[in-house]
Amino acid sequence: MAVYYYGQTALDEGLLYHFQRVDHRHNYSMYWYWIYLARGKAEAISQLSTEATTTSSAWGFIPLLPQVLILGFSSLGIAPYDLAFALFCQTFSFVAFNIVITAQYFTWYLCLLPLCSDRINWYSKRMILSLGLLIVSIITWLLSAFTLEMLGWRSHRQVWLASLFFFIANVNLLSSILNGYKKGTAPSSQPGKGWTIKTKRS
Repeated sequence: MAVYYYGQTALDEGLLYHFQRVDHRHNYSMYWYWIYLARGKAEAISQLSTEATTTSSAWGFIPLLPQVLILGFSSLGIAPYDLAFALFCQTFSFVAFNIVITAQYFTWYLCLLPLCSDRINWYSKRMILSLGLLIVSIITWLLSAFTLEMLGWRSHRQVWLASLFFFIANVNLLSSILNGYKKGTAPSSQPGKGWTIKTKRS
């Protein structure tokens, strides 16, 4: 609907922007340091000329391959059996593999989690370790970013290593979620076989 009224601008700003975005500040992504170095080099050489900006934005298309592969796997291998779980996995992987990850990106898949959380084994040893690893990676990243942003230390590489740690923790968690998925427990779309509401008879 927005594209109908506002045309290409709505498409660019609402969807394609996230594939071309190359922010290097407040970015959890493992790609941020490469973006930072590439942008700094472009600014030093051409003072933000149009060609340098275009070259820098082209970085946004390089990491799309793993996202496309995961999207295809979840669409063909999961969606026909459990659409809600497939949407969660697609969104989770899109955020984890994206070149820009800011704090609000996490809400994209967290809002889908209640639709499929009952079909994931959250109490296995592997899942608990994966969640613990994710928490440790977040704390590590925040502490590293604090030294860079607030204390002014030259800790760019430390933040980059923390971002790599965060990426590994996310991939590990997604693997644990897929491994702990309870097959055959998804609500059926056939009449009479889905969720039912029990009513109290008088």
